Amino acid sequence: MAKRPRKKMAEKVVEANLLPVMNIMFLLIPALLMAMEFASMAAINVSPPKFSSAPSEPQEEKKEQEKPLDLKIFVMEEGFRVEASGQQEGADAGKSADSSRPTIPLAKSGAPVEDFERYDYKALEAKAKEYKALFPNDVTVKISAEANVPMQVLIWTMDAAAGTDCKIGKFLKGTEDIPDNCYFWQPIVEGGVG
Repeated sequence: MAKRPRKKMAEKVVEANLLPVMNIMFLLIPALLMAMEFASMAAINVSPPKFSSAPSEPQEEKKEQEKPLDLKIFVMEEGFRVEASGQQEGADAGKSADSSRPTIPLAKSGAPVEDFERYDYKALEAKAKEYKALFPNDVTVKISAEANVPMQVLIWTMDAAAGTDCKIGKFLKGTEDIPDNCYFWQPIVEGGVG
């Protein structure tokens, strides 16, 4: 039996046509750069807890004369509990208040947990405005929440403490002073309700 000669297949070299891909990239890069110009970014200023060594004696004398506000807002299932200078809002000076009760109850009692508007943010903002009138130089507030409080409630609590109409972008750029409608715009988020 005679062997049949195999046909040699000529291997063709396929050349990649990169022109369509380059055209798409040429159009996509300016479009993305233009989109970045119009995209608005939002940020919430949150400060970590501050730690320091023991203060020296001259600072202690100064602190005794000028006590800080030390405003704390606890977000609970039943509402907000507000404390200032270690004293719970609504408690008598000689008596300690029931720490399980909110000082600002829910606006919509009996509403489901998923209803973020069941909290009384307007009353919280009014309370922040009262404290800002008493302590005009304080801008920090410590906020903590129970474990089952939704994150959106925590965000709206920060907004209410800062003031819903507070816009500090120009202040952060250095072109304006802090507006009068900005109360406590530097929140420190702490874990758990104390």
